[in-house]
Amino acid sequence: MADADDNPYEAARAFALDFASAEYALKRSKYLRRDKDVAEADWDLFARDLGADFFAYVVDKGIAKTLIGDPPRRLLADMTWSPDKTSPLTNVHQLIVQGVCRVRNSFIHGEKFTGGPEGQWARDRTLIVEAHAVLNEAVAYVNPADYRQ
Repeated sequence: MADADDNPYEAARAFALDFASAEYALKRSKYLRRDKDVAEADWDLFARDLGADFFAYVVDKGIAKTLIGDPPRRLLADMTWSPDKTSPLTNVHQLIVQGVCRVRNSFIHGEKFTGGPEGQWARDRTLIVEAHAVLNEAVAYVNPADYRQ
């Protein structure tokens, strides 16, 4: 039986489960968005607390080369992907919101492992594995349990 390292669906499921756990912890800590009527994790505040040193740490560790260098695009309402050509991520906010969260959203909403014009399977798997690695490092770097109100 293939493990998450070999099977893209297992890698994606493992990422989704860890993302859900992180989001749960964030909502029950100081990382709950205050500008919403519904409970939502405040990924912007979380990214800010991670800080520039975390971005440098991820770059130095080399765990997110594709995620940072050729980040995922966003599917628009007209069913086109934007932007046409990606630019590398340059800061921690982009890494968390436009990287990790966007990969999660694409998978959960059915946009990963669909093939695509360039045969995106390998890229999709790489983005998921790298986003998962960044998520795990981020949670360890700023443990939400340490930030209870």
